[in-house]
Amino acid sequence: MASAADALEDMRILDLAEFYSERGGGVRSYLDKMLAGAGKLGHEVIVVAPGPRDEETRIAESGRIVRYRAPRMPYDPSYHAPIAVGRMRALVKRFAPDVLQLSSPFVPAWVGATLRVPLRVYVYHSDPIGCYLTPLAARGGFGRLLERAAWGYLRRVCATADVTVVSGEWLERELTGRGFVRVHTVPFGIDHELFGSERRDEGLRREILGSLADDPDARLVLIAGRLAFDKRQLRLIEALEIVARRRPIGLVLLGEGPERARLEAQARMLPRFHGVTFTRDRAEYSRLLASVDALVHGSTCETFGFLLAECLASGTPLVAPDAGGARDLAEPEWAERYPPYAAPEAIAQAIERLFARPLADLGQRARARARRLPSTEDHFRALFELYAARLAVRSPRAE
Repeated sequence: MASAADALEDMRILDLAEFYSERGGGVRSYLDKMLAGAGKLGHEVIVVAPGPRDEETRIAESGRIVRYRAPRMPYDPSYHAPIAVGRMRALVKRFAPDVLQLSSPFVPAWVGATLRVPLRVYVYHSDPIGCYLTPLAARGGFGRLLERAAWGYLRRVCATADVTVVSGEWLERELTGRGFVRVHTVPFGIDHELFGSERRDEGLRREILGSLADDPDARLVLIAGRLAFDKRQLRLIEALEIVARRRPIGLVLLGEGPERARLEAQARMLPRFHGVTFTRDRAEYSRLLASVDALVHGSTCETFGFLLAECLASGTPLVAPDAGGARDLAEPEWAERYPPYAAPEAIAQAIERLFARPLADLGQRARARARRLPSTEDHFRALFELYAARLAVRSPRAE
């Protein structure tokens, strides 16, 4: 029996983006994978995003990235402010997509709500409420009122879409419990061929640990991602300083962002420190993930957590907050959790608990969990089939 996607093989999907950084990041990584994979599945993807200049880049035959000139964001200048409402509207009308895909609850969502398109989709990539307002709400008072108002706003934004796509059932349950409608889970996937414990490089581990390498108690820890205040990496380094009083610790800090200089200065107080910027060499990246002893993660507002999932596939156990997508992936069989807004002392205790357990057993269980995740291609196939099915029950496409 033909699938919905087979019935509509040439969809044009336009993502009206906001969080499309110059250097990378979770949303850009996801969209880049969509651009690369759409052609194999018979579809076209166009990403419209703010940037440093007006430019258009073709991606094979199946996609293109259209940037429109926009001012840089003050805190992180690798991002640009999507304030050119007229430009966004004109580009959507120019390309006349079958599916208008939105992932920002701000200006792009407002623009998208005013346009007539066959199918409007909100992809719940980011959790600004969990990142910025829930910590305030935990203190009570005005913070709770602000959080409640923000949930009402985001609920209305998603209500303008024909479907809201989320990465996991846990997030679908949370949103529907808050009154969101038309929420649909399409599990996110990873590149299983790229990540695996067989990529562990003991020589690389010894090189980074240096003089600590021969100490059986030494551990090599990874902190990675966009280096920014909301990712809470400074608190993780402070926790490692506490752990380092009891055992030799080496740290790999992988990523870029506005907090990089500050984090590096703090990390140099550890026995061993190795800083790495974002790399587009995926083989080098996967080798690093497999060669550390643990990932210590700080973000309390992941909606999926590609880094977490890729570490699991690499056989690398996790220390992560008991919140959001991190909670979903950091299960007790292969991870240790700490309270979402814990002080460095509590995070240090979670790290010590992990290192008191057999790392080989943790790694084996982590890999077993990762094998239950779909592949990247399977994710996009399921996503496009959802879009085609929703289009099939709506009015016929305009010629």
